[in-house]
Amino acid sequence: MAAKKSRRDIRLNESPETVTADLAELEDTLPNREDVNVGAGRSAFLLRVQDEAPDVDKTAEECPSPGEQLSDDVHDLHDVHASNDGDILADALDPGPEELANAVQVIEEAIAGCAEQPAVLASEAFAMAAKLVRERDQGTWFRLRVALKKAKPNGVLLSDIDKATRPDHETTDDSSTADELVALVQERAELFHAEDGACFAVLNETPRKTFKLDTQAFAEWLGYTYYRATESETGPGRAASDTAIRTARVVLTGIAKNDGDERKVFLRAARVGDVYYLDLGGDDWRAAEISTVGWRLVDRPPVHFWRATTTRPLPVPVPGGDHALLWRYANIPEETRPLVKAWMLEAWRPETPFPILELIGQQGTAKSCTQDKLRRCIDPNAVNLRAAAKSVEDLFVSAGCNWLVSLNNLSHLSPNIQDALCNLATGGGFAGRTLYTNSDETLVEAKRPVVINGIAPLVSAQDLTDRVLHIELPEITTYRSETEIDQAFAQDAPSILGGLLDLFVLTLRHLPTVTLDRPPRMADFTALGEAMLRAEGQPAGSFLTLYQGNRRHSIARSLDASPVASAIRTLTESETAPLVFEGTMGKLLDRLSRYRDGTEAWPKSARGLGDVLRRQRPALAQIGIAVDIGKPGRAGVPVAIRRREHRERGERRSEVRMPGMGLRMVEGEV
Repeated sequence: MAAKKSRRDIRLNESPETVTADLAELEDTLPNREDVNVGAGRSAFLLRVQDEAPDVDKTAEECPSPGEQLSDDVHDLHDVHASNDGDILADALDPGPEELANAVQVIEEAIAGCAEQPAVLASEAFAMAAKLVRERDQGTWFRLRVALKKAKPNGVLLSDIDKATRPDHETTDDSSTADELVALVQERAELFHAEDGACFAVLNETPRKTFKLDTQAFAEWLGYTYYRATESETGPGRAASDTAIRTARVVLTGIAKNDGDERKVFLRAARVGDVYYLDLGGDDWRAAEISTVGWRLVDRPPVHFWRATTTRPLPVPVPGGDHALLWRYANIPEETRPLVKAWMLEAWRPETPFPILELIGQQGTAKSCTQDKLRRCIDPNAVNLRAAAKSVEDLFVSAGCNWLVSLNNLSHLSPNIQDALCNLATGGGFAGRTLYTNSDETLVEAKRPVVINGIAPLVSAQDLTDRVLHIELPEITTYRSETEIDQAFAQDAPSILGGLLDLFVLTLRHLPTVTLDRPPRMADFTALGEAMLRAEGQPAGSFLTLYQGNRRHSIARSLDASPVASAIRTLTESETAPLVFEGTMGKLLDRLSRYRDGTEAWPKSARGLGDVLRRQRPALAQIGIAVDIGKPGRAGVPVAIRRREHRERGERRSEVRMPGMGLRMVEGEV
């Protein structure tokens, strides 16, 4: 009669591959439930072995005698062998909750100590624990993998860890996974490219999402979709490694550029014919469709919108809303509110140049709060208020991912940043090297609405001044908590946005009737503002008068924002003769240093002074100060500053016929 074997512990000190091979070569099955301890010390964890019914046909000779001592050497075991299907891990070693918890503990301890001891990530105990968790609990493994990615030393590649800890039954490598990813995307999406070469994938399902291939949002969608696609009744799905996702994206980009057609892609605002579309940014990917007939919400707009990971949804607008509720939360003076409303409506017209909104006010005027609420009605973002860009490249990269560029609490704008803002307002681009290891070039092209704020006037360059709406915020006498304001705004936001859309419809309806005899530089914006006020019952010319007055004040304030222009004005006031100064640019720099106020933005050389003067000449001329710069000579660049009688617009006009052209130039106009 067969004797029943007692409970025992078998320690497997060999590598996982050796243990599996040895177990597969054993001849007999385990007749009883067994505990198999893997590892030693704190890195040990148990693998349960299921009980089997004793084999009643075995003879006594095949069973050990009661006094026989069992060996703990796996090579001496003759009563353990692989199951019929050869999968001993699946059938014989089925870990329970305790074993899984021990394996998780091994991984967590390795993560905690890998920064100081990277070798722990290459240990046998860590590899076996990771394989077990990946095999039995993919959700826990994803959590641990994220923690591991943050904690691992820089010299350790996550792809190497993924490869070393891949469960034995997973025979796929990064190459085959990348092939599966490419096939998955081609099955579920259409690939195409935009005019600037950017590549996209639009899903064939509802909602009809559009992803830019080189974004984190697409990588996250691809990884999650692959995990779901590889799920089965027997276990969770597989995780695609970073290497596989990168490889797949390179292939998909090539397919989109070479096999995909060219389409237009938009951020937040789009126009098709005479119809405008506004991406609401929600999970349902709905958009507002606006025309002269009215506006409505559509589930599948006929344009492709893509979103950055920082994009946030607009409030769902309600018909018949009240945009006047906005002024409860935006501290804009009543007389300049039409300018701000027109700026907001213009932000939804991607085909026109955009004016730049400059909010100026002392401490306690709610500049940041006002700017935040304006943005939440146009293009909400995870960070509505951004710090000053450190470089032109940073500014354009931000503009490439955001429809509205929103810079908060600025103290100074460098000449390069002011030039870049001009390019953003009318449309421009920035080109830079893709990687420091290659010669490829990345081009960021954008035309964006911009809003900035600061305590003192920020814009000093004349070409940027022509594009700026300068709004001075009044001081607030009654304060409310930020929490109270946000809660109230969240309730009123749907009505505010609905009211703005209603106003946009009426403005588009009146726009064809607007004719400007002498339009200023931002002619499209001026025409829209005129149409908006006419839609509100104001007489013709109301907006043009308001905008021209704001523009004149902006020019005067831009001089105050320039320390060089302020010094020249002070120098001119100190002299009584018409000729204020005559000499070289270097001597002028020394002379102006007497009137220097502060050190910020002050030119460090005669050449720097010349650059500033060329920018400020038009604004200085409008207040009666003429700056003449001659050709460079041996002594330097000659410059003369003269006082002349200042005339208002239209007082002095002289027509100059351009030779060979049917055009005329009018001098003496602002």
